Amino acid sequence: MKKFLAATLIAGSLFVMPTGHAEIKTYEGIDEYIMSEFETIDIAKQRAKQKAERAAQEQAGVYISSYTETKDLMLVKDEVVAIACGIMSVVDVKYDVTPLENANGFLIRATVKANIDTDDVNKYLDKSTQEKSAIVAQNKELQAAVAAQDEQIAKLKDQIKRLTAEGKLSSQREREKISQEVAAEDKVFLSNQKLEDCRKLYYNGNYQGVIKLCNEAIEINANNAKAYALRGAIYRELKNFNAAISDLSKAIELNPNYADAYNDRGAVYQDIKNYNLAFADYDKAVSLDPTGAAHYVNRGLMYLVMQNFNAAVADANKALELEKNFAEAYALRGGAYLELGGIEAQKILDDLNRAIEINPNLAFAYYCRGIFWQAMGDATRSQADVAKYQELAAGA
Repeated sequence: MKKFLAATLIAGSLFVMPTGHAEIKTYEGIDEYIMSEFETIDIAKQRAKQKAERAAQEQAGVYISSYTETKDLMLVKDEVVAIACGIMSVVDVKYDVTPLENANGFLIRATVKANIDTDDVNKYLDKSTQEKSAIVAQNKELQAAVAAQDEQIAKLKDQIKRLTAEGKLSSQREREKISQEVAAEDKVFLSNQKLEDCRKLYYNGNYQGVIKLCNEAIEINANNAKAYALRGAIYRELKNFNAAISDLSKAIELNPNYADAYNDRGAVYQDIKNYNLAFADYDKAVSLDPTGAAHYVNRGLMYLVMQNFNAAVADANKALELEKNFAEAYALRGGAYLELGGIEAQKILDDLNRAIEINPNLAFAYYCRGIFWQAMGDATRSQADVAKYQELAAGA
């Protein structure tokens, strides 16, 4: 069989997103934050609000789990958290501020009311596996950053408590040192808050809004690798490839172990058909994060281009081992089987049918199946699948 697929590199996961009847759910989250004398009331309120939002998101997560179960879908915890964080809109915040007894500082209690829209849940369910993986990965990064920041603030507060007990906070030098450390952590917090605000904008495709918030995050903290990586990913969506490579390279410079930044830069290189650099970045992403199913699929696509079809099958298998309902992985494996030759026809068809069953809007799967039907001498089915591919590709 001729090498059909290697000559036509995958355009990507092409899809449309229908919406259904909306239902608004409202949740209330309450939590508190103890402010030290070295913090400002405004940032302390934002920290309390962040904690209250998490409480509301947890409640929303319970609903999202049950809602998706009614559609015979079982989402993993990371997906549920990513959806809740991405679609929740805060509609009201109230604060109670109480002075602490026998200490300098305040107890701040935040009460947050927030809404989720079931249409936004449906939008997530209609996304491609690649997009879902990106949303989950970005949310996990932000959650990890929040946890790390919470830990740093807790350590500083413990340090303040110890120094106070030892009578060492009376010196101006020590107080200035603590103030500087707290101010540095506040910058990290405020910068990451901008990225948290990006989630709903990113989720709904408001790319200019995301860029604006990333700019603000970088202005606050020039070493925020996540802000550069997210802005780079958005520049790629906008086809500003030079800016995308610049931002993603900066993210990697700041964090040389940033697997997702390598993966996203690889996607940019793939877009501009620099397949050697794309492969190198995807390969690096796999080595840094061997649990990232999307990294294997992306590297597998490069193996397909390089006509290393056995390696493409191996990467598809690994992706499916990590994520069993990965439509793009089934399409990749089916496409590689097509190229290998000598593979049982039903085995090829099963993979391509499964890819389309999971994601009926995956253009590449129709393209591969069209080639399959052509090879089988079924012109009618081949033409129908190629026409579907062209329809989806035109709407991308």
